[in-house]
Amino acid sequence: MADSDNLAHRLHVDDDGDDDIHESSASVYARSTYPKVQAAYQVEQPYDNGLDGATIDSSRTLYAEDVDYVIDCGRQYVGNYYMPVDQEEQTRCYVMHQVYLKLFNLELTTVPLDNPKYILDVGTGIGEWAIGMAEKYPNAEVFGTDIAPIQPTQQVPFNVEFNIENAEEEWVRPADTFDLVHFRSMAGAFSDWRYIYEQTFECLRPGGWIEVLDFDDMFTAQSFVSYYPPESEGHKFFRALQEAERRAGRGGPGLLHHTDPQLLMDVGFVDIEENSYDIGIGSKENESYGKFWLFALMTGYEAVAMRLLTKVLGWDELEVRQLCHAVAQETKEIAEDEDRPDGFSVSLKVLVGRKPMVPGHWTAKSLNENASMELADYTGSGTGSGDESTIGSRSKATIQSDDTA
Repeated sequence: MADSDNLAHRLHVDDDGDDDIHESSASVYARSTYPKVQAAYQVEQPYDNGLDGATIDSSRTLYAEDVDYVIDCGRQYVGNYYMPVDQEEQTRCYVMHQVYLKLFNLELTTVPLDNPKYILDVGTGIGEWAIGMAEKYPNAEVFGTDIAPIQPTQQVPFNVEFNIENAEEEWVRPADTFDLVHFRSMAGAFSDWRYIYEQTFECLRPGGWIEVLDFDDMFTAQSFVSYYPPESEGHKFFRALQEAERRAGRGGPGLLHHTDPQLLMDVGFVDIEENSYDIGIGSKENESYGKFWLFALMTGYEAVAMRLLTKVLGWDELEVRQLCHAVAQETKEIAEDEDRPDGFSVSLKVLVGRKPMVPGHWTAKSLNENASMELADYTGSGTGSGDESTIGSRSKATIQSDDTA
């Protein structure tokens, strides 16, 4: 877990005498601007399972010497993945996790789980979500996979295990086993999402869930980008980012094709449901987490854009830093503008689906065909599955199962 004292970082530029940029960026990222984040999720009871520290730490099967670290434009990466994995990014991920917890009232998932045995978090990052699920479900085995070993190494729950794995390669997980496979903020991580969903479908037990959380299209009329003036640096930035993602062929924050419910239907998932949640930017939008979400955005522009704009579009490193700084300034000004209309927020899409209980026994209907808006009954009794979501009642746009027997 990142130290919250490191919550603010400054955009770094080479020592080329451009003091105006450096001084201005310091005002954007000043520590005093962002108060200390209090963890929103706490362990209610300490883990005292009779195991010594070495035994607990043995659940971590990560080996740093196997990781292909790359220093590029002053940031640390793994292989050719476009997002950095350095301390600055880990701190931002920690802040984002706290925002998600506040957004979902301290719940970690929107799917109904009843005494789960196996949970998989693909692209676990700093491991906060996996650790939280291990604490919430002490009888479950929780696995977090990532290409970088940036998860905690000391005193993690004994039922969580972190592994170095590239999800684009062949999965080594047993078939028909997992209760939940979870993806969060994975836009741009994979070139073939159909393969990812096929592997997910294979390893889920019948009735098991997939859950995908990512940001919605930023270029709709209702998106937060619409708050930036047409000729602003913000519009220039997001258009360039979208073009770089298109050329790279991996999607990303501006190309979220992997959240299309049709992809899950094509693989065989049923009971597909999508919901959207607005994450307010700045204290005006949300007093609980708005300032932390503003921080995550401002410090995230460079993290998202540096490799894409320099490697794919051929931009100069300093040019990218200058643009990221300018967009951060614009974002801060919009967030703090008391006269602007409300609604300056990022839309988060949550897409879930379920593996059929009996292969080939259920078929997915389209959203337009589903009139009942109810989860299908897998038992045939007409009374529903009986398990309850950890979130509670939600507005549903459900793709329903249908008995074809």
